[in-house]
Amino acid sequence: MSLILFILSACFAFFTGVIISDVNDFCVTKYRIKSKKIKKHVRFVQLTDLHGKEFGSDNKRLVAAVDRLKPDFVIMSGDIMSGKNLGRTSESTVDTAESLIRKLALKYPVYFAPGNHEQRVEWLPELFSFSYGEMMERFDKAGATILNNAEYIRIGDGICIKGLALHKDYYLKKREGRLASSYLDSALGRLNEKYFNILIAHTPEYIPDYAKWGADLTLSGHYHGGIMKMPFMGGVISPKYRLFPKYSFGMFSEGGKKQIVSCGLGTHTLPVRVFNPGELVCVDLMPDRKD
Repeated sequence: MSLILFILSACFAFFTGVIISDVNDFCVTKYRIKSKKIKKHVRFVQLTDLHGKEFGSDNKRLVAAVDRLKPDFVIMSGDIMSGKNLGRTSESTVDTAESLIRKLALKYPVYFAPGNHEQRVEWLPELFSFSYGEMMERFDKAGATILNNAEYIRIGDGICIKGLALHKDYYLKKREGRLASSYLDSALGRLNEKYFNILIAHTPEYIPDYAKWGADLTLSGHYHGGIMKMPFMGGVISPKYRLFPKYSFGMFSEGGKKQIVSCGLGTHTLPVRVFNPGELVCVDLMPDRKD
């Protein structure tokens, strides 16, 4: 019995250490994508699912990591605040997100599209002391370009960035099925094929539909890397409680298009990550005359 207790205690201590480390640390993952639509080498970083997390006082560690990568711009793909959390108010996570945007926007263009936590403020306004519009105004004044079913075209780079704000029904845990192409056309308009089209779409659940619609590169998060990563099996669980979701993290190719799913940087409700530290994504877009 004492041996069993020792083994259980050792396992508990080990996994507790892993969780504490993974929740409070992050890695940098780099990708390179080539396309004939890209006019010149462009680098950007993707931040997602921060949920008001701070790495160092006022996110000094995170900002320093971004600075070392020397990006041309920053993309925030949703859930930088938290619409539900244990031990912190949603207001405090908005404060943290606003401060981070302000720090980054002093140096880089910042493009932001909402995730389900930001949209929760719009869907359930009675739960919050501030409105969705007030929150977005704060992020806008801090320096972010808000892409709430909107686009921004970087003429000099040949890049069009579109931000998708999904209807709440598509996040429902009981929902199955796909997005109709007509839904994306209605929300975002049709793609201009002369540009390299980046779609910021918080949930990766509908990656085949984003690819079918025509996005050259889709940036998502939402799954937090599946919470726990298993060798050869990937992330363990999705927010809809599906085991081993296909698009838990990494770069994928669907329909000749690319998709990047970040493990995100923070947590909400329960601070748990196992073999799954936070992730700052760095992407180099390269011209490809042979594409």
